[in-house]
Amino acid sequence: MKETPSADPTVLTAYNEWHRQMRDAGEPASPLELSWYASVYNEIARYSGGKVLEIGCGRGSFALWLHQNAPQFSLTALDFSQSAIDIACERAAKLPSSPLFVQGDAQALPFDDDSFDLILSCECMEHVPDPRQMAREMARVLRPGGGYCLTTPSQLNGMMLGWLHAWWKGQPYNSGAGVQPHENFYFFWNVRRYLMQAGLTVERMESSTFQWLLLPGVAPHKLCTRRFRNPLAQKLAFPFGLHFSFFGRKL
Repeated sequence: MKETPSADPTVLTAYNEWHRQMRDAGEPASPLELSWYASVYNEIARYSGGKVLEIGCGRGSFALWLHQNAPQFSLTALDFSQSAIDIACERAAKLPSSPLFVQGDAQALPFDDDSFDLILSCECMEHVPDPRQMAREMARVLRPGGGYCLTTPSQLNGMMLGWLHAWWKGQPYNSGAGVQPHENFYFFWNVRRYLMQAGLTVERMESSTFQWLLLPGVAPHKLCTRRFRNPLAQKLAFPFGLHFSFFGRKL
């Protein structure tokens, strides 16, 4: 395994505390109720198997679900927070078998070069201080020809109002799911560039959750459209999705 440099202790402490606070937060009965997990699962359904790494597994909900519903994969799930990994392991202990859970930094993955056939990362890159370095690490540990599925928000939509409000008030940005210790502001074309500069192709992108407006006291999900049934409307709305999925391979 690659030697991992020491992570920022302040950020690590903050994420450990955040996950402890969130451990009893309600979660969907199935991860596929969330658009980013659904897009990733639809993509990987065509893979016959292999060694898979999930970066940013959090408290393990998707990793545990995937282990049960896609047993053809040998799954390793990594998160920056030891608290998140501990909670995931507690949940896994109640099951007959589980993925391998590992604490580690997405910017310095504790794995050898060319270790995985497929990398998954759902709604993680926006919380990594150096997303370019995360993309480089993804490319490093992915074998040549291996695939990846990455999802992350893009702010070319109504959520930009939340960022402007936070900046104006001098407050941390809250996406609607609580304030996290670190949050990046970028657009989908920034993420595409990070991936391509790291040596990863971007073969296809999807977008979902079109946030039209934010109003005080109104939950963001009440003012958005998850997907359009009309293919033309979905195509026209593509640049304005909140959640973007990127699919490609290592050159």
